[in-house]
Amino acid sequence: MSEELNKDKESQAGISFDITTIKTKEGKYTSIPDTTYNARETFGLDLDWEIPGFSEDNPNVPDIDPTYQFDHDTTMAILAGFAHNRRVMIQGYHGTGKSTHIEQVAARLNWPCVRINLDSHVSRI
Repeated sequence: MSEELNKDKESQAGISFDITTIKTKEGKYTSIPDTTYNARETFGLDLDWEIPGFSEDNPNVPDIDPTYQFDHDTTMAILAGFAHNRRVMIQGYHGTGKSTHIEQVAARLNWPCVRINLDSHVSRI
């Protein structure tokens, strides 16, 4: 048995994996941002930031709500996180738009986004 495992490890030693793309049944998607979006043009903010995003559509990108109004300070914090590959914590009462804000930023940058509700029933996941 251990001889078989060693042979398997040896055969995989020369294999390289491409972690920059994800293959799904819908197609092949890059996992590394390949374009940038201007914060002023995309979000109407008085900033000349270039934020990384994706040029290709992905089935996990949320739909854009053209009527969504971005909160200036919250949007700046989220965009800084996207721009510098850092985490951003957004807190507030339920129903105040925290998740929607993230989804709308992701939608405009073409970032795939999966929503996971972390509530008192989180153990169901």
